[in-house]
Amino acid sequence: MLTPDKFALSILESYSFLFHRTCDVSGQTSLPRGPKIIAMNHTVGCDPLHLPLILEEAPHFLLQDGLFTIPFIGWLLKETGQIPVCRESSRAIQALEQACAILRAGHTIAIFPEGKNVPVGRRIRAKTGVIRMSIATGAPIIPLGLYVPPENLTALNFHWHGSPRSGAWQFSGKSYMRFGKPWLPCANADIQAQTDELMSRIYSLVAEAERESECVSHTLLNPIPQ
Repeated sequence: MLTPDKFALSILESYSFLFHRTCDVSGQTSLPRGPKIIAMNHTVGCDPLHLPLILEEAPHFLLQDGLFTIPFIGWLLKETGQIPVCRESSRAIQALEQACAILRAGHTIAIFPEGKNVPVGRRIRAKTGVIRMSIATGAPIIPLGLYVPPENLTALNFHWHGSPRSGAWQFSGKSYMRFGKPWLPCANADIQAQTDELMSRIYSLVAEAERESECVSHTLLNPIPQ
């Protein structure tokens, strides 16, 4: 019988195969063993669906709590140990505490420091939770830049909790993931300044991934060597 993690992985693998979604993975791909925080950009249309496919262990994502209310998807997120974040709420600290407990148990956290989708070409001031988690647990931060060529994105207009929304989704084609060097913030330095530095590292990787996308590669998705 499949565990929830393996069941979710089989769904992702089937989705990628059926819709011909591939991913070029590059950069500092020799990730450290043990606890780590993978921090990535939350650009509209750039999703990390391939991340669980290239890691040896299932990462625990911090995701907006509304996703956990979607039929079946919400159930699967709960069963696989993903962490709901109640933004702009006093309960937001619970997500941080849960993530720290997972890191102390030796597992991997995946997080979007910006906390929400950001339009292409824009930057916002990111939340400081990533830095605080790293300092509290000693887990290194792995910057990750995500990029999808515009021609592989489909614009979407929909309603979410009664409000009109717009966005984009990659149904097929290639995306790019570029990993940076593991990084440990300093407990005695300014938290927000280090958060800004982390986002600069992430967006430098996004720019590198964009340049790589201009040279079309036939490399297939391969697991990251440990």
